[in-house]
Parts: sequence; C-alpha cells; structure tokens
Amino acid sequence: MYFKRLIAPLLIVSLMLMPLFLVPVAAAYSPGDEEAIFGHTFSEEYWTNDSIIVSDDDTGIEASFTASYVGVDDFQAFLIAFNNVTIDENTQLMLPYQLFGMHYQTPENKEVFIGAIFAFLLVHNETYGDNDLPDVGNEDAWYIVPVTRNLPWDDVTPTVEAIPVTKMADNHYRFGMRYTDLVARVVSANSESGFVASLGLPLMTALFSEFVIEYDIIINPDGTVEAETLYTIGQVERIKALWWELDPFEIISDTMEISAVHYLSVFTSEYNVTSTSTGNTIEPPTSTNPLDENLTITVGNNSERAFDIGMGREYQLINETSDPWDVISASETALNSLLGARKSDFILIAWQAPFSAWLFAHMAYGLSERVRNTYNSVGALVNNAGTAFHNSQWWYAVTFPEWNGYRVQQDPVYTAYTNLSEQVLGGRNLLLIAAVGIIALLAVAVVLRRR
Repeated sequence: MYFKRLIAPLLIVSLMLMPLFLVPVAAAYSPGDEEAIFGHTFSEEYWTNDSIIVSDDDTGIEASFTASYVGVDDFQAFLIAFNNVTIDENTQLMLPYQLFGMHYQTPENKEVFIGAIFAFLLVHNETYGDNDLPDVGNEDAWYIVPVTRNLPWDDVTPTVEAIPVTKMADNHYRFGMRYTDLVARVVSANSESGFVASLGLPLMTALFSEFVIEYDIIINPDGTVEAETLYTIGQVERIKALWWELDPFEIISDTMEISAVHYLSVFTSEYNVTSTSTGNTIEPPTSTNPLDENLTITVGNNSERAFDIGMGREYQLINETSDPWDVISASETALNSLLGARKSDFILIAWQAPFSAWLFAHMAYGLSERVRNTYNSVGALVNNAGTAFHNSQWWYAVTFPEWNGYRVQQDPVYTAYTNLSEQVLGGRNLLLIAAVGIIALLAVAVVLRRR
C-alpha cells in the first residue's frame, strides 16, 4: 500500500551528499488512524508494509520505507527502516537506517518504549592504553559511513530487501531487513579538518558484502519473552582510495579493531543508569570507560527496574572468500565500553533525529492512550521527542578486538521488565530478553504526568 502526502523537505547532512529528507506534517489522530501512515492498524497481530512512500510533488523526490509490527496483548514490537530515496529517474539512494522498538508495561504499570538505532561503525588502531577499546583522540580512528551516491565501482549496485514478519509458531515471530553490497566511506575521526575532508570527498571507500538484521521474538510458556536480533556485518570485499583499488587485507592491519557504537536516550521519563550488581548510579562518561558488568535503567521516582543491558561477550569470525565459508574463529571475546560523545558523533547522527522523532511519535501516539492524554497532537510529541534524539549523553560501544576485515557475528543482550505475564501467562514473572545487534539503543521509558 502506498501513502503519499505533501511534505516539507529537510536537508540531512550536506557533507554526506545525502538527499533531502522528507518529513510529513504531523497531525493529531485517534487509534486506527495509523492506517493512513502504515497501511495497517495496531490492532492486527502482525504485518509488514515494505512500500510506504512519502513524496514531495514540487521536487519529485520520493522516499520509501518499510514498517513491520507484532502485537500480543499489551506487548508490541516494531521495526521501521529506510528502503531508498529516489531523487530522479537516474538517482536512487539507499540509507541503512533502522529503528527497532518495543512497547510494554512494567510490573508496576509504568509505560515503557524501548527502541534501538544504529549510530555508526568505528575502526581504531589499537596503540593507546593497551585496553583494546576505541580511545578516539589518543589513537587513529575512522568512522564507517554508508553511502550510495557517486560509487567508485560501476559493477556494484547496493540493494535493500525487507524480510517480512513471519509467524514461525504460536507466539513466535521473525522479521528484518537485508542490505546487499553495502558501500561505506571511511571518515577520519582524528581531527576536524580530516573529518570534513574525508566526509565530503571519497578519499577511501569500502565495500561490505552485506548487512542483515533479523528480529526473532518468542513469548515462552515460562513467562519470558525473548526478542533476539540476528545480526551480520559482512566481510570487507573491496577498498578504493580515490582511483586506486587496494587489497583489504593489506589495508586492515592486525592492530585495527572494529566497534559498533550506539547512543542511548530516555524520553519523557525520570530515569537513572546504574550498575546492575550494586545499584550505584553511573554518570555520563566524558572519555572511554570499560564495562565489566551489566547496566540497568530504572524509571520513575521510585527507581523501578525496567531495562537491563547485558554484556554480549562472544562473536565469530568467518572468511567469506573460501568455498565453503571458513569459520576462522568460533569464539572471540567482545569488549564493552561507554564512550564520551564527540561533536563529530552528533553530526553523523543529526540526519536521523527528525525522522526518528517523527516515526517514533506516530508509533507512540497510536499505541499509548496515556501519550494521547498527555499530548494534544502528534506534533507536540514530535517536538518533545526530537530533544531526546538530539541530545543523548550515553554512547555505548561493542568492540571486536579480532577483526581483519572478516565477517563478524555477535549480539549484546538487553532485558526489560514487563507485566505481560499477568495478562498472557497467568501472573508469572516475565522478563523481556532482547538481544539487539549492532545498532544504537534508544530506551524510551514513558512515565507521563498529565499536563
């Protein structure tokens, strides 16, 4: 189903040579009206719409995105992802943007929205501190920024494919997105001048074989809900520096490590980030802080435990060039850290914020009666959400010390505390365990007071 309306274009990031971003004008609506946006309603058990179109009749620019949804009583999970943006008949851009979210009630009936957004991949050369962590500013580091315009390879055509929601069995669902031949610009994180130059010019570009994220959701008879992400960063197949083709294995040295960087925001809620074992509050970091235990997000003035971030320790390295593929290492140890955010980090995610706020606000407004009673329009919620997406103080990284450009497969683990068991499973305690791959975590715990 196609949904078209007049929109006001928003420039994403001019240095990235991205297209005009298309943000529809938000308006208040009642439950069921979300069908005009998503082609389905939130009363349905599950659905996927991979052809949601937003267009600007004045410029002819057209953006396509996918939405997938699962709803079981008071638990909902959803995914919203960009497919592509069509500038004209000769120019189509693919943006690997994904927002995965969950909505539920805590055991004390506080309403929680949890989402996850990928910020960026970061490569660093381990020469400082001997900690196998990205100490940007003290050692060479590079952002890995996906691009789909002015590609250096004529024989490469990036593609995107929605993996629609499939009901695998009772209370078991799976959905996701697949990006093939993902091209990324290597952008310097070492200085402002280097950042600007390498972001604006294709000084070095890398080709990843694929980028796949699948979400597997299971509601178990014992009262647990598992929302696990099956995540893959494909092997680096080609690298080009300006006009010169280079061998990836000659460029990616043994001392280079790759990290998945997330940013964490909490929206319209009292919250704290604490140590799971001690309960001590953790302050936002100003530099790289290693983590050796789980983190807990508490919500409300009584600090109810609502969400745990687990430490995913294991990952695999796979060589895709062999036939069949060769598992180089079946068990490597990933490291976890909190990062001090830099100005360039915020520049790279700036284009995501308006889109994230608009999409998340429409989901929240349609799913939550409390949100509708608090905000008199979707637009009011969009304005509130934008601040949370723009100003996160929490940046979280999973670092893979052994990499060498091979295929990486690993998942951190998140646990949320809900009241779903009281409705679905006869009152037994329920944990929502979400293994969400290398994408940024947005925890949106909504504990709203009427204004």
